[in-house]
Amino acid sequence: MAEQKAEELLKKYLGISVPRLVIAILMIIFGVIIIVWPDLVAILIGIYLLISGILALIDELRKRGAVKV
Repeated sequence: MAEQKAEELLKKYLGISVPRLVIAILMIIFGVIIIVWPDLVAILIGIYLLISGILALIDELRKRGAVKV
């Protein structure tokens, strides 16, 4: 998923490791920010980021045992 690519890029180029939960929350925040300024491409990217962020957040919570599917 996108958060894995983002984590790999951060680790490779900046030498830092960010937890998947943080990346998921950032994706949701950036998705909402992009939707606030309505442009067709921005809305589509925002929707993608929201869906991807929510899925990553659910996946992370499920791994921690907080959500049962």
